[in-house]
Amino acid sequence: MLTMGRISILFLCTGNSCRSQMAEGWAKKILSESTIAQRHNIEISSAGTQIQPVNVEAIQVMAEVGIDIAGQSSDVLAPGQLEDANWIVTLCDQVREHCFVITNQSNQQHWGLADPAAAERNPENALQRFREVRDQIREAMVDYVAELESWYKLEQVQFLDQDMEIVKRHTEYRGFFEIQQLTLRHRLYEGGWTESFNRELFMRGLAVVAMLYDPVQDKLVLIEQFRVGALEDKRSPWLLEMVAGIVEPGETPEQVAHREAMEEAGCKIGELIKLHECWTSPGGTNERIIIYCGKVDATDIGGVHGLKEEHEDICVKVVSCDWAFSALEQGIIDNAATIMALQWLQLNRIRLKSQWQ
Repeated sequence: MLTMGRISILFLCTGNSCRSQMAEGWAKKILSESTIAQRHNIEISSAGTQIQPVNVEAIQVMAEVGIDIAGQSSDVLAPGQLEDANWIVTLCDQVREHCFVITNQSNQQHWGLADPAAAERNPENALQRFREVRDQIREAMVDYVAELESWYKLEQVQFLDQDMEIVKRHTEYRGFFEIQQLTLRHRLYEGGWTESFNRELFMRGLAVVAMLYDPVQDKLVLIEQFRVGALEDKRSPWLLEMVAGIVEPGETPEQVAHREAMEEAGCKIGELIKLHECWTSPGGTNERIIIYCGKVDATDIGGVHGLKEEHEDICVKVVSCDWAFSALEQGIIDNAATIMALQWLQLNRIRLKSQWQ
């Protein structure tokens, strides 16, 4: 069985004593019986902003349906826990308002359930309120797991590397870059194999892009340089981009980010976080890029940089985030990796500033 990796689900409620505890219990039971558990390592947790002991009525009504949550603990939301979760479910309006940074998390749901412990205490109907909320959580959880199963079904890989065969490979051209000629074949979705066919492969390998961000001044360090691939650009073949470079033998991607920041922009990176990793154009090149965001001090940054032996003539420009976002909307910035990095920053700017300041 091919394991697709880790799924971390976090349930949030203010006190982490009733609703989120019952949600954690239901999730552990229902997800353990789902198809997702066969392919993923699932981590389920709950937390709150003002923790209270796990409610005894919640323990009792969950025990009625065969789920033991007595051993669960009430935990305060830890630093970085929101960012570490793949999925976030908020169970009350208060915690959603308090944890404003979760609005930058795309994989989230809000159930907004009433607090069964908040109503006037009445022994005759107290447990009934807990039972009603318990059953509401179960219904929501069943729908939620069905959604997750549909979501992660898209990750299932039908073919692996053994389902293709390279019949012949040779280097067609080697200069500043390399082009290989391949003869290959692969399996078909409807069964059988393709006939052997030819493809040219532009060899670029692993590259690194670094978005240089100053959280104190809320500014970005961009570079402008001539790009031969943009010769037909109607605006100009001098493009606004972020520092980038190829990973050389013996280097780590993180080392490349630090090296290129100094070579191309004269910037020293402090903290470095990974944003994305993706193929750039897999129809014809093996280039794969890793995009980072590096914390920098943009004070006194500028001038012309680059290595003369690589014919680099790079003009460094420090701009506000708002200007960069506007340039993105207007099409002034049209480099793919730069677009992806800026869109990430638009979603995570508030959280990142808070984290780095």
